[in-house]
Amino acid sequence: MHFFVGLILSCLFWRWVPCFVRLCARGWLCDSCRSKANSCACNLNHLVSNCSAVKTFLSVKMFRKSLYAFSAFTKACGSAHYRSLYSASALGIEGYETYREKTRTQHLHNVDNFKRKMRDFVSGSSTNMIFTEDLKNIIHLIDNTPEDKQLLKDTVMRYNQQGKELRFGNYVFGPVIMRACHHLGDAELALDLFKSAGTDGFFAQLTSYQILGDMLYEKGRYQDVRELFDAIKSHQIQGGRFPKHCITLTFAACYKENTADSFQYAMDLWKELNSVGHVPMRKATAFAAALALNNGRPEIAIEILGTISKGNYVTVRQLKTLALCALNRLEDVVPIFRSVLEVKGPLEKQQTFCREVVQKVQEKVKEAKATNPSTTVQDLERMLEFLETNGQIVNETLDNILCSVIVSTAQRNDNKSNLADSYNTRGGRMQEQRNFRPNKKYQQMRPGLSDMN
Repeated sequence: MHFFVGLILSCLFWRWVPCFVRLCARGWLCDSCRSKANSCACNLNHLVSNCSAVKTFLSVKMFRKSLYAFSAFTKACGSAHYRSLYSASALGIEGYETYREKTRTQHLHNVDNFKRKMRDFVSGSSTNMIFTEDLKNIIHLIDNTPEDKQLLKDTVMRYNQQGKELRFGNYVFGPVIMRACHHLGDAELALDLFKSAGTDGFFAQLTSYQILGDMLYEKGRYQDVRELFDAIKSHQIQGGRFPKHCITLTFAACYKENTADSFQYAMDLWKELNSVGHVPMRKATAFAAALALNNGRPEIAIEILGTISKGNYVTVRQLKTLALCALNRLEDVVPIFRSVLEVKGPLEKQQTFCREVVQKVQEKVKEAKATNPSTTVQDLERMLEFLETNGQIVNETLDNILCSVIVSTAQRNDNKSNLADSYNTRGGRMQEQRNFRPNKKYQQMRPGLSDMN
């Protein structure tokens, strides 16, 4: 009974719902089971004991392996304290899963034989060649088992050790392997592969670093995220020392770790970014300011938030409010509240404050009222009442808003900033496509002899 419940849950959350639907559509289930399945109230005992088609289907070996997916899901639920900073679509995981299903459909009844053959290749004579297509298939066919993970490691190492002069394709494996590890939920496997095969440039792509960093962040391994960013700076991956998404992930890891070392690391990184004129993403700036607040340095938080040109973002204005309260500068909080309460148009989205931020302001107002009542205190009291009356105070925590998942990395239709774009072109490599149209206005004429000095 427990076994079948696990299978049903695995169907709901993974890839076997289409298979179950096809069973119903093709008439392989009895009428009673089909009607009950359609109403989502099918009796499990009836399915198992009376419907022979289900028994046959459950005996298929490939379907049974979906239990590993279910175990991975339950493990993820058990560690709900941590979560990813980037969504699956932003990292290209959904594209990997789509291609994974396509590869499984192509191999269908030959998956186990193919894995057995590849195990013989990597464990046998060194003359056995691992071709690009072999490694691509292994990446998209592995299951969440120790045997398959070891096969992936052995295949990657054998392929990487082969002569590079035999590689004529332009397929970039790094990001795809990292997506496979992300799909399996195994950050340790990804880090092991990165350390063993990444020394000669096999994972020398910003997307590979980004996906690996996101996995480490999700598992709470914040110090490893910092070490990963140090590797990016030292190697200048793809010609840059400060990739914006990796910077955001690093500040997020420092914020979540919230130790003296992580605070010092983040502040040193911020100074380094300022010295070279790099402007971090708004989310990275918010993480740095929040970390300064958590370490009792509101003055640093104010300076960091001052680098953002627009201060009406939900995280920015609330962090600034907390910093000003910590500095006992309530008169500077009034303009922030006034900007939120102003009604600029019926179509404008209502701006809100977190209740924990409002409570901090109320505490400071109460202290100021007891010592030195002024018009500023009275204005703040009225504004707080208006916020409550207008429903502009939410119970969501500021930490939850700050650590919300980034669902897209594309900006201004620029594919270079989209981590998932490598599945929009062939071979895992992001290739920029340009529609070049000559414009007479920008044509440059070669100088003639008369123009030369």
